[in-house]
Amino acid sequence: MRKPGLRVSSRNEENDANMVEQKKRDVEIDVMKLLLLYLSKWWLILLCAVVGAGIMFLYTKNFITPLYQAKVTIYVNNAVSGQQIESVSGSNLSASQQLVNTYVNILRSDTVLEKVVDSTGLDLTAEEIREIMSASQVDGTELFDIYISDPDPEMAAFIANKMAEVAPGEIEEFVEGSSTKIVDYAKVPEEPYTPSYKKNLALGAIAGILLIVVILTVRDLLDVRIKSEEDLAEISDLPVLGRIPAFSSSREQKR
Repeated sequence: MRKPGLRVSSRNEENDANMVEQKKRDVEIDVMKLLLLYLSKWWLILLCAVVGAGIMFLYTKNFITPLYQAKVTIYVNNAVSGQQIESVSGSNLSASQQLVNTYVNILRSDTVLEKVVDSTGLDLTAEEIREIMSASQVDGTELFDIYISDPDPEMAAFIANKMAEVAPGEIEEFVEGSSTKIVDYAKVPEEPYTPSYKKNLALGAIAGILLIVVILTVRDLLDVRIKSEEDLAEISDLPVLGRIPAFSSSREQKR
């Protein structure tokens, strides 16, 4: 004898599978509907991208101060200045690389920055120098760069070179048994490093596209009007018996 419980269970599983399949179809239909909507409004999406890029261009040009960045490159040597070294071992290189982070933190101290301020003769403070200064190791090597950012390119190069004059002597006093050398002095930058017009224009265009896509999507989801036979099929299982044509004018109606 067949057990009725097994038949009911198999029917329930079949119904669940049908419901899952129907939900997948509905999702696919909704996605395709939205994609067709976006394609039909391509001109509006393009217009919003251009407007967004234009607004970002005006904002960048009128409200963001361009900054110029001057760079000084310093070499870290795990030996006292003037000491004769026949060969450079891997341990010396590793020690120099580890010292770079220590040197960078020393450069950001008030002791060093106050001496930099004194050497420049400018009406600045150590905190103001710290705000416009940054330093980083160069690709895991014994080199590190000091960056000075300022709206005036000549001022940025001037302060960076003063850092190059003061930093080596101060570092050697703090870290015994090591020395530093200046690899490259700062040059007056010709172009600002920030803001990036290309980046900001791209962000403005993307923001405009996202905004209009969200608006179109919300309008479509909130639109409950019945526009086609597919809309009727979504809310009712009854068949469509007929269709009333739309007449654009009385002249066409006479024809």
